[in-house]
Amino acid sequence: MYKNTIHTAEITAFGADGEGIAKPEGFTVFVPSAVKGDTAEILIVKEKKNFGYGKLLSVTEPSPLRTEPQCDVFGKCGGCSMQSVKYEAQLEYKKNKVQDALRRIGGFEGAVVSSVTGSDPCYHYRNKAQFPVVLTDEGVKAGFYAPHSHRVVVPEECSLQDKRTNRIAKAVCDWATENNIPVYDEASGSGNLRRICMRIGKDEAVLVLVAKKNLPCTESLVDKITEEFPFVKGIVININPDRTNSVYGERDKVIYGVPYIYDNIGDIKYKVHYKSFYQVNPYTTKLLYEKALSLANLDKTQTVFDLYCGTGSISLFLAKKAKRVIGIEIVEDAVKNAVENAKLNAIENAEFFCGEAENVAPKLIKEGERADVVVLDPPRKGCEEKLLSAIAGMKPERIVYVSCDCATMARDCKFLCENGYGLKEAHAFDQFPMTSHVESVALLVQTDSSI
Repeated sequence: MYKNTIHTAEITAFGADGEGIAKPEGFTVFVPSAVKGDTAEILIVKEKKNFGYGKLLSVTEPSPLRTEPQCDVFGKCGGCSMQSVKYEAQLEYKKNKVQDALRRIGGFEGAVVSSVTGSDPCYHYRNKAQFPVVLTDEGVKAGFYAPHSHRVVVPEECSLQDKRTNRIAKAVCDWATENNIPVYDEASGSGNLRRICMRIGKDEAVLVLVAKKNLPCTESLVDKITEEFPFVKGIVININPDRTNSVYGERDKVIYGVPYIYDNIGDIKYKVHYKSFYQVNPYTTKLLYEKALSLANLDKTQTVFDLYCGTGSISLFLAKKAKRVIGIEIVEDAVKNAVENAKLNAIENAEFFCGEAENVAPKLIKEGERADVVVLDPPRKGCEEKLLSAIAGMKPERIVYVSCDCATMARDCKFLCENGYGLKEAHAFDQFPMTSHVESVALLVQTDSSI
């Protein structure tokens, strides 16, 4: 009924992925690149039973929230859906997104997100890059996947990546072109070079080339990169021979330097392996961790569990104010980094365990370990009930939940609040400007506590 029809409609709201929502003839349509408040001409390209997806053909009356995107492939690349939205409006959207998740999914009807913290800068902030590569008429190019596809879109430069990252990626592409390095083709499985990846800090970077097998001409690559970018402290060939969506394979070949960088958050120094979890926005991470530390309300008498601790980034912040910190992380290299980071900062009251938090934490609790405060910073999927049940049964005074997905945070907070806890406060942090993603942190306390 609606597919392939064109409508002029007002964009009345933002969707969960930052897209605009229109309701021509009462039919809900999600329209990427449209902005709340636009009057736009849209083509409905896909129709479901109760909603559809549209393509923005033109904006007949722009929203006061609309601004000009910086990126030359905005709308074609799947990376940043909200560049056409003024930054103040992005922050309001993200605050409301967390608040709506807590109310709608968590059942916290009166939940109010107390604050939203923006990023300065809001462009060129990312310290992690994973560029798929493609062979074009002009040679090898680095880019990003178009939405819902593995078709590579090539920007002039990425507006979100650290500017040094863009320059290094171009240099690698030039080297690959000059040396006729065959680019991997997902459809056929032929070729070799798959991705150009980086982790970059304030003063250091590590470059990773993901390939199906060993790459030729690596001596000239090392010479080129180290001459042009002396702050690159390591170059790694990661071998991924499998036809898979996984970015990295199991085997590394370090062809120069080391597979990690050193970086600082506040006065804590971190050694970060290129595979380890580490917050991608250094400008707001310190503020996020300071908020988590404040909510934990430590006074040197408490034991803290830091679950999904990565390289110990939050753990070491907590250790400054706690009696003892126990961190748990599944990535072995990250745990090694966490132990090294504690030594690097002369922190002796933090210890780390390798394994799934869902298995290790309940085991430690059964063995008699107890925490006064638990910090959760899970992946996007959130926590398993097994872990949440073990935590609730241990009865820590406070639970600080840090999340990159407010929907799963709301779900997990609901479970905890059905098992002896109350949601005390929540805050939003814009770790991901120009995208629809938002970081949040919530404090839960025992309902029978006077805290």
